[in-house]
Amino acid sequence: MRVRFVMAAAAASLLALGVAGCEGGAQSKSAKAQQVTLEGKSVTASGCVRPVENTKCLVVRGPNGGYYDVSSASPAPDPAKGVGVSLRGRDQGKNTECGRELTDVKWSYLNVQCAAATPSASTDAEEKKDG
Repeated sequence: MRVRFVMAAAAASLLALGVAGCEGGAQSKSAKAQQVTLEGKSVTASGCVRPVENTKCLVVRGPNGGYYDVSSASPAPDPAKGVGVSLRGRDQGKNTECGRELTDVKWSYLNVQCAAATPSASTDAEEKKDG
């Protein structure tokens, strides 16, 4: 009888410790999930920067075909240069009128030519001289 009581007490203790361990793990997983959500998802993309008509947005097409709003980049890439960019930023899950907003945008020009989004003043002047 004494053995059964000791075994039952030991089993109950192990069960209580196991449940407490599971609850602690669930809380830490929840805290980690919230932390990840608050930090945002890292996004990497490359392509041509385009202005969006009737807005002040600059966008780059992402790898899945959607558009990323990179207007928060400082300094912002110049679409008139006609050069592609490589960028990295944080997707906080916010949509703007132009696409998914990226924050903390870091970018650099690539050695890839894009069609110029808008003609620059120097190009117009050269065309008038040639014409």
